[in-house]
Amino acid sequence: MSTRGTITGLPVSQPIVENLPSIYHDGLFIRDFTSGLDEVLAPTISVLDCLHAYIDPELAPPDFVEWLGGWVGTTLDEDWTLERRRLFLANAVAVYATRGTGHGLEDELELYTGGTSTVADPGRVWTSSLPTDQAARRERQTEDRTVHVTVDVTDGASVNWPALQAMVRAAVPAHLPVEIELRETAAAAPKRRGRTKQENGPA
Repeated sequence: MSTRGTITGLPVSQPIVENLPSIYHDGLFIRDFTSGLDEVLAPTISVLDCLHAYIDPELAPPDFVEWLGGWVGTTLDEDWTLERRRLFLANAVAVYATRGTGHGLEDELELYTGGTSTVADPGRVWTSSLPTDQAARRERQTEDRTVHVTVDVTDGASVNWPALQAMVRAAVPAHLPVEIELRETAAAAPKRRGRTKQENGPA
């Protein structure tokens, strides 16, 4: 944080000369000499005085917002606006607390795309009183276990399709097939009605 560089006119809350023995306070040379060092140290002291703001997604300087993404184990989309990045980071911890659930994936996708999402999770639990229940076993083998994810946005071209796919795939158990559909709402030009995982995604 101390490598942010000097800032012209930035005041220092703790001038060096005031921390020297009183015999040096009236020396013009000492004051001039230490004032030059104060200008170099001012950014570091300012960062330490305002450290709480640097780790707050809503207040952090723009160049620190990307750095904060690493704290919560995420990479922010380079096409996002600063406001979108701040919003995603502010909600990241709450979203990750429900990661691995359909509800958690919906929240994560809505933060990522700015739209609405629906996750149709076919997960269920089978029970049987018999150790060799053939009917239940056949049902498990034939039932469709595909996770269907639908995301509605106003502008499909603004969504990073590969990143969206990677986000969904990371949240769904590896043994389950996934089908993703990205749709534009009626408010947007209906040129692309939807894309599934077999397609190339929004251009």
